[in-house]
Amino acid sequence: MSMKKDVYAMFTSAEVELIVHATENLDKIIDALNNTLGIRSSMLTREILTGHHGNEIVLLKASVRGDDVRYLAGRLVGSLSNADISSMYREFDLYTDNRSSLYVRISKQEMVNGKIKLSQSDAVRIRLKVARRMHRATLDALRDALVGSDEV
Repeated sequence: MSMKKDVYAMFTSAEVELIVHATENLDKIIDALNNTLGIRSSMLTREILTGHHGNEIVLLKASVRGDDVRYLAGRLVGSLSNADISSMYREFDLYTDNRSSLYVRISKQEMVNGKIKLSQSDAVRIRLKVARRMHRATLDALRDALVGSDEV
């Protein structure tokens, strides 16, 4: 089950953000972003933060545009399990802001293992944006495309 290519074209940009803890291998996570989601190192910005116990935390952010965002959307949704797709479909309003974005959180650990799985904890946060305010029909088309509806 995956969205059709013309649906991916509705996305014009994406913001990707994740936290890398001092105990994690930063290079391995950056490689996983590239291999799993197509986010190259050159797309990333790094911000060094201090954790609760004084440990170093790296905040990675990427702005994705053009063909890269369509690849990201296709890779992201096309790799989700049937259970994750069903969850997004049933609770679609939790994944959108009813205006211009689709929000997805995937497991950082699963991404390092080359898989894409929805997760709320220790997640890679992805915000896929459309060019203009989503109308209800656009949201409905996107929701239907999640389950491969021929009506899209």
